[in-house]
Amino acid sequence: MRNFRKEMEKHDERGRDKMLGKAYKLISICIASLAVMSCAENNISDLQAFVQQEKSIKSGKIPPLPDFIQYKMFTYHGDEVRDPFVPVVDIEVVTKRGYSGPRPNESRIKEPLESFSLDALRMMGVLTQQDTTWILVKDPEGLLHRVTIGNYLGLNNGKITKLYEDSVKIVELVPDGKGWQQRDAGIAMAEE
Repeated sequence: MRNFRKEMEKHDERGRDKMLGKAYKLISICIASLAVMSCAENNISDLQAFVQQEKSIKSGKIPPLPDFIQYKMFTYHGDEVRDPFVPVVDIEVVTKRGYSGPRPNESRIKEPLESFSLDALRMMGVLTQQDTTWILVKDPEGLLHRVTIGNYLGLNNGKITKLYEDSVKIVELVPDGKGWQQRDAGIAMAEE
């Protein structure tokens, strides 16, 4: 029992020492904070002068909102008129009826020059190798392409049909609402 009391007293002394150590640390932090705060200047006159200067600047007037004109309602009476969102020609019906006019070859692989409009392409020259005549066409990106009769170019399925020294004849297929229509087009030699 005596050993137990001695151990309890030792335990109480250690606990008291820890509590006192924490209290001393807290008191020293408070004293240091007070010392730092007392050293700081209470002179904020420059801040007060800035605030007064900003308050003295006159602000501009904001003009009032303009009067809005009252919107007049319009009622559309289009019962007798064709609906603009319905196609004029039903493509499936035209296909089933057996449209016999010209049409583009959908299974054909597109050529590089078919991604540019004809007015963006420039004919740069003519090249003849053995029995084949080629023309050199420059695209908007600056690349030079070699094409001949039968090649395609332009956005409207344009096919080269004839080559001349200074121009190229092209036949395009354009939709006309009932099917496809052939249209002549061309590219002339670029002027320097």
